[in-house]
This record gives sequence, structure tokens and C-alpha cells, in this order.
Amino acid sequence: MKTHHILIVLFFILITFGACREISVTTTVNKDGSFTRMIKITGDSADVFRKDLPYPIDDSWLMEVKHDSADTSIYVTYTKTYSNSDLLNIEMKNDTGWMSQLDRSVDIKKRFGFFYSYLTFNEVIKAANPFTALDYKDFLSPEDLQWINNERLPKTTSDTTNMDKADEKALEFIAESYTEELVQIIEAAIKKLNDPSVNPQIIQTHYDSIYKKVTEGEFETAEVFIDYLAEWSGIQNILKIKTAEPDFFTEFDEKLQFFNKIFEMENYQQFVEMPGLITETNSLILKGNSVSWKVQNLYFLFSDYKMHVESRVVNYWMFALTGFLVLMLIIFLVIKAVQVTKE
Repeated sequence: MKTHHILIVLFFILITFGACREISVTTTVNKDGSFTRMIKITGDSADVFRKDLPYPIDDSWLMEVKHDSADTSIYVTYTKTYSNSDLLNIEMKNDTGWMSQLDRSVDIKKRFGFFYSYLTFNEVIKAANPFTALDYKDFLSPEDLQWINNERLPKTTSDTTNMDKADEKALEFIAESYTEELVQIIEAAIKKLNDPSVNPQIIQTHYDSIYKKVTEGEFETAEVFIDYLAEWSGIQNILKIKTAEPDFFTEFDEKLQFFNKIFEMENYQQFVEMPGLITETNSLILKGNSVSWKVQNLYFLFSDYKMHVESRVVNYWMFALTGFLVLMLIIFLVIKAVQVTKE
């Protein structure tokens, strides 16, 4: 069954929120493992000053505003330097915005390797789909997930078609999983009601109607589906579920609100600039000592979204120290040889 309504609604949300302003996050890693983060917002309205950003902003960030008179663009940047990644993780956990509900972490480390040191940047956003009544692996192939998670870039028209199909399958799965979890909750509520006039089978009888309402996306709480069932079946006693204890829909509605926030999330570009030579990364975009990833909601719905890069810097002081020690050893051996010859 095609979910045309939900596709239209969700893609409208993506386009609407993605078009208001452009956001980029640039992390510049230093040789000692400290780093500077700069969040840049570009737009042509007061939206650029909104603080609902990928990372929490407070007075400890340096703010700068620039205007482009040629095209009325406004550029707002926030910059802050951290001595280690633990400090950023603490800020993210203490964030008062909805993104604090995302399980994500940043890890920047330095590893000594004698003549070289290795610096690694890892950021992970854990899989966030709250509706898990169905297993996405039964709906999406490994190739689908590569397109959905931005692990592959389209190079041909066929690739673009496959990527679009994968995105559509992902949205259809969300509707299926959403419906299945909703049906299970209502079925449990009917059984708990224990009213002979309300047969639990009613939920299966009207399954397709519930699915259709889900794809239309015109509701803010799951409780409205009890009204729909009463209307469709003509059984008014089912309305008793709305006043029953416990409230069966509290947890589901919290998931719904979180899910809606995910789909309202603005896309942003993540740039990481590393010192030295980049030796390893899962980024598909590499330029000099800089890599980047796009961060979009579908990328971390079903599986963890990982951003990884490693670079190598030369420890010149180690070369100098080694050279000095070798020289001292040579001098020592020469002196010993001269002494042996004199004897």
C-alpha cells in the first residue's frame, strides 16, 4: 500500500524547514586534541537568530553577525574553543532543547605513536526511531540502508532513482511501524477495558482505516483514534478507554512528539578540519585536510549515524631527540674506540 499522504506531508516538512536557513558546523581540531567549533547560520530573515541549533548555544560562545548588501543575506556565527570533547558532551546532555533526547556523543582523542601522533574525531548519533514494533530489516535491504544513511552518493540516474525509492520505502516502513504500535496499544486497552460489547477484533477489522489516518498525519494525539473507532464501528462503549487508568497513550504520544521533532529538524552540514595528513575516514567528501557529512533525520532513524576521521601529525621533536641521542651514541662509541686504541 502506497503512503502518498504521509510522503507529501513529510517531504513538505523537510523542504519547509530546510529552506528557511542554511546551517553548517565546523570543528577545527588542534594538534594537542583541543578543538574549536563554529556554527554558521545563513539566511535572509530574523530566523538566523533562532537558537534552536544542532548544539546548545549560551553566552560562552562568541557571536558575530555580518550582512551582505548584495543579496540581503545575513550571516551569524557562534564560535567556542574546548580543551576536550567531554566538555561538549556535558553541554549536549544539559541542553534544554528537544535534541537532548537524541543519544549522541563526540569523542576527540590524541594517540602518541613515537615519530607520529594520531588524532581521531568520532561523532555518533544513535538510531532514534521511537516506533520499533516492526523490524526495519524486514522492510529495508542493506543497499536501501546505504542510500538512506548517506553511505553512498548517487553517480548515475539509476543511482538517484534507487536512492529515491529507498527513501520512499523508509517512509512507508515508518507508517507501517507507527500503525502497528498504535494497534497493539489500542488492542491492549480494549482487553483491559473488559467490556463484552467491545471485541478486541474490532481493531483488526478497521486496521486499514487506521493506517490511512496515520498516513494522512492529521492528528496530535493517539487518543483521537478511539473516536474514529467509535464512529466507524458504532460502538460507543469503546470511548471508555479515554478515561481509563492508566492512560494507555501517554508513552505513545511522547514518542509521537519526539518523532515529529525529528522530522522538523533542520538539515545541516558537518565539517571537520584535522591537523596533519588524513589517514582514515568514512566521509564521502574529502578535500585536503577537511572532511564533511550531511546530517539529515533519515540518516539516523534506523541505525547509528557515525562520523569518523583520523589524521597523522609528525612529531618533529621526536625526530630531533632521536637524532640527538644517535649522535650522542656515535660520539660515545668513537671515544670508547679511541680509548681502546690507546691502550
